[in-house]
Amino acid sequence: MADDLSFIRKWIKRGLSKDGKTLDFSNKGINNDIATDLAENVTLPDIETLYLHTNKIKDLGLEELAQAEIFAPLRELWLYENIIRDEGAVALAESKRVTKLTYLSLYTNKIADEGVVALAESDTLSNLETLDLSFNRVGDRGACALANSSKLKKLKILHLDGNRIGYEGMSALSNT
Repeated sequence: MADDLSFIRKWIKRGLSKDGKTLDFSNKGINNDIATDLAENVTLPDIETLYLHTNKIKDLGLEELAQAEIFAPLRELWLYENIIRDEGAVALAESKRVTKLTYLSLYTNKIADEGVVALAESDTLSNLETLDLSFNRVGDRGACALANSSKLKKLKILHLDGNRIGYEGMSALSNT
């Protein structure tokens, strides 16, 4: 953990909306160490939208964040353009802190079928209405899991552009 966490206070001051419901930590160079610092030191009970996109967050960083109090009130989570793989997606899917999420953006990461299956089978992501997994490594198994998910009943919008989905996955998706 960093000895001086004053940079986090500065980021909050600059990134927190006037109504206190949106926090923008995008494009801050957040890596696993900084993600851990955020997880351990930031609690904002009124935040509904968190922008963490365009950073350097990997699986370990997301695992720490997914267990943190900062995730508990969130309705929207923007994690696109990081370095998240299956383990990070699994940690998010298993997190007890993400029960209020309605919007999850994970596009342009490195999530493959294992991570997508975990998201599709997540008990805590049941309120998702929008899921963006574009430009990842989703294949037929992941697409079929999403298509047949009994957990994502509220999902209305699913983005899967630029993945590795073949005929089997496309057929499953088109039949839902």
